[in-house]
Amino acid sequence: MAQPTPERGSPPRMPRWLKTTGIVVGVLLLLFAVLQFTGLGGEHGPGRHMPAVTVSPSQGGDG
Repeated sequence: MAQPTPERGSPPRMPRWLKTTGIVVGVLLLLFAVLQFTGLGGEHGPGRHMPAVTVSPSQGGDG
């Protein structure tokens, strides 16, 4: 029995694992963007790990 010939006009289907990976990456990027724009992700950056330095009025330069 002869194999059915594929239609020449339709492209090959995308594998399920590739679709799933693309959706997961897209959701993670969207979540990251929402957290960055809303500020719900917290303070991030190099200043987060540095001790807070406060200057009291007695230590000011106008003395």
